[in-house]
Amino acid sequence: MPIRSTKIRVLLLLCAAHMVLATETDQYTTPRAPLRDIGPELSRKIVEIMEADRSGDAPERILSKWAGRNLFASRLTRWVRAGEAGFRPGVFGSIHRWAYLAAPTVLIHGHYMGSDKIDHFLRQGYDYFELAARGGSPVAQGVRQEHTYLGTLVSGVYSNADLAANYAGMKFYQNLRQPVRIGERKWPALFERSGNGWRLRAGVDADRVLEPFVSDHLDESLNPSRYRFGRAAIRSRIRERCGAWAEFYADRLELVARSGQSFAETWFGEEYGHWLPLGQEVSIATECFQRYDGAR
Repeated sequence: MPIRSTKIRVLLLLCAAHMVLATETDQYTTPRAPLRDIGPELSRKIVEIMEADRSGDAPERILSKWAGRNLFASRLTRWVRAGEAGFRPGVFGSIHRWAYLAAPTVLIHGHYMGSDKIDHFLRQGYDYFELAARGGSPVAQGVRQEHTYLGTLVSGVYSNADLAANYAGMKFYQNLRQPVRIGERKWPALFERSGNGWRLRAGVDADRVLEPFVSDHLDESLNPSRYRFGRAAIRSRIRERCGAWAEFYADRLELVARSGQSFAETWFGEEYGHWLPLGQEVSIATECFQRYDGAR
């Protein structure tokens, strides 16, 4: 019996590892040309989901239920991928050679990120929202998950960008029906109740509903991960991409900085679980610094 239980646990861990590796993303490997920005259509899709609902449920539950809890990809992520607006490296072209099913890079309101960030935004963001509403500590929970079954334990990757997406998603869910502050600016509630369910508030642009919540924090080349394994190989692959990356990201080279100096240490002044020990950092700053240091 103990042997069988051990086999089951190993099988479950391998399945979890496959799912996590399949959703790793790579913004170090860049497309040949800028991607089509799907931010406006994604924002409109959110509005459509909300305004089509007649259940009378709370708006955060409406969106969370619509997105679903599919282990591989939320309903909204599958909708995005069906539009074929993203970029995925070749089978062995990613810095994560083993993650041949890597989540494609997409452009949302001017920011590059893996499509997996949509799942983090909607699913973990909702979990954060629920926990915060009960007086809990969502960031602490997210950090524990990233150290274990959603990150390091199964993939060896502690993704700061994932945690930023979780936190941004929580703020978005809060903003559905109450004001929120992002940095120095306070944003009014996005939706209000009407006789036919929830409606976008007057003056809110349906094309820009998600815009305040997406940022370069969700880009894994600008907000690098901590790798537990394979640092030497990943370091080498990033170095091979320095020139192409710097050319593609020429408009935001000033955002690149070593851990401890990065814009991404907090989410607009709020702690979200960022962790990247200086002695273990593998990033554009550490591997490509001399390439564009004079441009900073």
